[in-house]
Amino acid sequence: MIPEAQTVSEEGTIDVGTVTRVWSVGWQWPWVVTLAVMLGGNFLFAADRTVLGIGVLVAGLGIAVAGVRAVNRHSGDAFDDGTRSVRRAVAGELGLDDTSTIHSLAVGSDSVVGFDCPKSYDLAVVTLGESALTVHHDGSMDLLNRSWTVGDQTERIPYKDVRSVTEEDGTLRMELVDGGTKSLPAGSRPDDLLAALGRRLDGTDSAS
Repeated sequence: MIPEAQTVSEEGTIDVGTVTRVWSVGWQWPWVVTLAVMLGGNFLFAADRTVLGIGVLVAGLGIAVAGVRAVNRHSGDAFDDGTRSVRRAVAGELGLDDTSTIHSLAVGSDSVVGFDCPKSYDLAVVTLGESALTVHHDGSMDLLNRSWTVGDQTERIPYKDVRSVTEEDGTLRMELVDGGTKSLPAGSRPDDLLAALGRRLDGTDSAS
């Protein structure tokens, strides 16, 4: 059973699987390209230094391309590493043996042109216990800076107080027995969490 008074407050580093500088350049590639074009163009047309201008352009664009490739190849793995780390942090704080009952809801922000994966995420972590679920608020991941955090705000909701759970338009919604509603943003449909919650609610109904 999940302790009611436990809170989580921890941070760590995300493994991005590539050179840090190249990774950082990739996320900031529009600025790198703009700077290379401005400097290279200045040397070519204003300072009349053709060789240096071409060198700046080639080097800048080459670094940007390498960074974009690194992010495209490793951003998915970096996201997975960050969410695993968050679940392990919650499990460790709660004294759980594994993370099989822990689910994270990630909502992305700060999108970069050319990438499917945003560089920042807000996280809510839902832990399913024997008689209640616990929501850990204020989690985050920053892929650009390779960091994750888990906040110290928690909320415990007994299963017997939940009438139904649905997901629609990026929001996980829990309708409560007393007529209230609890809502959590979800960047994608959390099918595993919905199924697990459904089984627990069915078990509560059967027991009653």
